[in-house]
Parts: sequence; C-alpha cells; structure tokens
Amino acid sequence: MKKYIFTIVIILLVVLSAIGYKLIIQTPAEQNGVKKINGLVMLIEFEKIDGILHWEEELHKRGLAALVSVQENVLKEYPDVFKRLAEKEYEIAGSCAEAPFWDMSYDKQYQFMKETKDSVESVIGKPMRVFGSRYFAYDENTLKAADALGVEYVLARGTAGERAVIYKPEEYKVKIISISNIPFEDMGSGSLCDYSLWARGATAEDFDKVLEGCIAKNPDNMIVVSHAYLGGTRLAWWNAYEKILNSDKVSWKTFNAWLDNLIPLTMVNKDIPVNREVKYDVPKPKVPIEELESIPSLGDEIFCPACY
Repeated sequence: MKKYIFTIVIILLVVLSAIGYKLIIQTPAEQNGVKKINGLVMLIEFEKIDGILHWEEELHKRGLAALVSVQENVLKEYPDVFKRLAEKEYEIAGSCAEAPFWDMSYDKQYQFMKETKDSVESVIGKPMRVFGSRYFAYDENTLKAADALGVEYVLARGTAGERAVIYKPEEYKVKIISISNIPFEDMGSGSLCDYSLWARGATAEDFDKVLEGCIAKNPDNMIVVSHAYLGGTRLAWWNAYEKILNSDKVSWKTFNAWLDNLIPLTMVNKDIPVNREVKYDVPKPKVPIEELESIPSLGDEIFCPACY
C-alpha cells in the first residue's frame, strides 16, 4: 500500500512539475489567453547616421535589434556602424534606390542587386539575405535575380493592411516580405512608417493614432518602419514609436525570431498579390522636417558605451 501511495505521489509531482514548467515557458500573453502581435522594427537610412544611432541605443535598452535597409552611400560613409549592427543580430538589408524594379529588365535588376549585395557583404562580412529596391518594388525578374544571387528575401509594398505577410512563390527559392501597409484619409496607402505618413501630410499626432489603431486590430504579424533621420531624430515622431515599443500588446523581436514566429504563405507566383500604389513620390508634408523639434539629447552623434 505504501509503495502504491509513493508511486501516486511521484506521478503527481511529475505532472505538477510539467505544468509548472509549461507556465514558466509560456509568455505572459499566452498565460492570459491573449496572443501578442509578432512585431518587427525596420529602419531605413539614406542620409545621416544620427537616427540609426539613437534607435540602436533605445533598442539596446530593450534587448532588441532591427532589420535595417541601407543605401550604399551611407554604408560606405559609416561602415563600422553597420558592421557592429550586423554583429548584434541586426539584419542589414541592401537598398537600391536608383529606380523601382517594376518592369525593369532582368539584366539591369541582376546588376543592381549584385552591386548592392557585394557592397553590403564587403562591410558586414556575411551574406546579404534581404534586398529592396525603391518603393519596395519587385516583379518576377527580381525573384529570378534573387535566386541567381542567393538572396533569401525581397521587400515588397504591403498587401494585407496592417498585417505583415511573407509569401513563398512555388516557382522560386526567394521569399517576399510584404510590409505592413495602411491608408491615410484620402491620400492613398503606404507603409506603416513615419516618412510615409509625414510625406502625405500627417502630423506626429496623426501617426500616433494610426499606430494605436493598427495595434488595436491585433494583426498576427506587423512591421513598423522608420526612416531613421525622421523617427530617430524628431521628438514628437520618436515619442509615437517609444509608446508602441513599450506596449504590452506587441512582442518585439529580432529579425530571425520574427521569422520563426510566422508561417509563409506558399502559392504560385501569379496568385501573390502585388501593390504598386505610390501617391507620395513628391512629399507634401504639413510641417517640413527642419521645422520639427529635435530630440533634446541628440547631438551630432550619439555615443552609447553599452552599444559598442
């Protein structure tokens, strides 16, 4: 009898331990029965470095890293910064801003992509996995060039509202990252991005409301984009980002962890939706960027000892 009771006690302890372990490894959102948004920060830079450094400092405090799309001119001017970021789980994406890749010949796309890839890899010392052309434009030639060059992902304009999606065309190895994309009043749609809203006449207060509205819809995956020279240097715009970085409704992740928490949608390429809408080629801001208040602590360059 004692042996039987002892066996039951051992079984109960094992079961309780398993339950306890499960509770420990669950996220707070899972414990509360609410699924958090799988969130990724994407940074874009083609001017200066101040905004990138500010974002780096703030993300460092939170144990985070971003996907960073960078043009060759900035990459060449600040190679040490991007090499450091690449060593800290930031995914460095090559950006080719010469022209959108829609309807461009295969040979031209291949050459632009190869030059971008070579430039990025010469700085970060590892493969360039992500590529984007101007406006995140791509077509089938882009997919062919990416496969030929071993590029894993191409960036695309959003096709599912605030929800970010990865499409996997059956015919190709490359995957397509469809950015979160939202409309704003009667000004068309664009990426969930400071510049996109600013260029269409939105204020930082408008942007704050848009971000809150997107989070309230609780998409399974989301990408929030910042042109770092705007969102990383101008106080009101940064405040909008800081609020959502501290939100308990979003689980912000590094690029690889973000990928691990979503399932690509596999389909034949002709069935993958494409968004070619661009209504803010010429920015029409309500307030010019030079008139926006800068972050008070922002100097010509930020030095974050813990970031180095």
